[in-house]
Amino acid sequence: MKRPRIPSCQTTPVSPWAAAIFLAGLVILFPAFSHASRQVTLAWDANDSKPEGYRVFSRQSGEAYNYDHPIWEGTATTCTLIGLDDFTDYAFVVRAYDGNLESADSNEVRLPSLVAEPEQPEATSSQDDAEDLFLTPVLQTAAFSSADSNDTHLQTRWILTRESDGVCIMDLTSTSDLTELDVPVLMLEDNTTYSWTVRHTSAKGSVSDWSTPSRFTTGTSALDGDGNGIPDEQEVETTIDLDDNGVADAEQEDLRCVYVVDSAGQVAVSAPSGSGVSRITAMEATDLDTIGSVDRMPYDLPLGLVSFRLELEHTGGIARIRIYFSDPAPQSARWIKYDTINGWQDYSVHATFADDGLFVDLEIQDGGFGDVDGVENGIIIDPSGYGIANDSEACSLTDAQSSSGGGGGGCFISNTLWAH
Repeated sequence: MKRPRIPSCQTTPVSPWAAAIFLAGLVILFPAFSHASRQVTLAWDANDSKPEGYRVFSRQSGEAYNYDHPIWEGTATTCTLIGLDDFTDYAFVVRAYDGNLESADSNEVRLPSLVAEPEQPEATSSQDDAEDLFLTPVLQTAAFSSADSNDTHLQTRWILTRESDGVCIMDLTSTSDLTELDVPVLMLEDNTTYSWTVRHTSAKGSVSDWSTPSRFTTGTSALDGDGNGIPDEQEVETTIDLDDNGVADAEQEDLRCVYVVDSAGQVAVSAPSGSGVSRITAMEATDLDTIGSVDRMPYDLPLGLVSFRLELEHTGGIARIRIYFSDPAPQSARWIKYDTINGWQDYSVHATFADDGLFVDLEIQDGGFGDVDGVENGIIIDPSGYGIANDSEACSLTDAQSSSGGGGGGCFISNTLWAH
């Protein structure tokens, strides 16, 4: 008996959702997305000496062929396979057989899976179109949904825009804040209307449409009665002069100073001429008890954390500021950042402490390293403080860099993080 030769296999399209793969030139035509099952027609060359028949074998990505169970068997040189899953990668080979003899595999052809676009997210926050909101609202969306049951939620991109002038205030992509985001401290201003939108990205790389924009309006902060950008209970007396220039810190236009929580000391932020900063618009000390992950802090923070908002002279510029302390930082101190988006971060790569430990010089780039809002908008938001490694060292912070970003929504993102 003549051994059957190895057939050459190719696919031809079946309308309306078929895929076609032509081996001559290896052209692959992807099928249009359909909620119905796919079908595909395979075609191969006939043997010169007609065999008893042909067997078609199939495998899914990552699997091996099971030659004991052909998916099709017959005498024709073409077959149509139906009931294929939209979101599964398939590969096919054909063998000729004659009695107990069977050829080796033909060339392999592949049918790539379709990619399902996640469902459009829906804003579910109770503050939709709300008035007089706190300055740190929680944004929420419905859970990730996709026609592909094997796909999962990888990340969410959040965009927040000031409606009065269309300035993008926040553009962040997060792999942890997938359906709920606490807007960071000092991101928002009093009596201002904002709109926000989100979109989901799946583990397979597909991206949803943007959610329908949602709006809210902030109220007046009860913590800052005089409207100078510092909580009333954190304002310092005119006897405080941390930069030791003979002028009270409370009276300097290029410096803001606050009492840290529990009045354990003071911290001042200075942005003099040449710093790249036009003005310091707000500053606030953080109560560490309000931080959910405070029990996992890898550092002790003698003066806690302070947040400040800077307006820059040039969009995308670098701010070079100096932060003064009432209590000197020891030589072992590291500069630590914390926010609800990125958690705890070691920012020492952009911090230089004075020899006496009474101040630190920082560099922060608008929309880049150290800027919490993640967008080039002429505004820098920074929450930070000096830390000393504690005994437990709950987790290891490094200076390794990672970045998140994306296009769309009119906002540019280039957010460099130092994450644990």
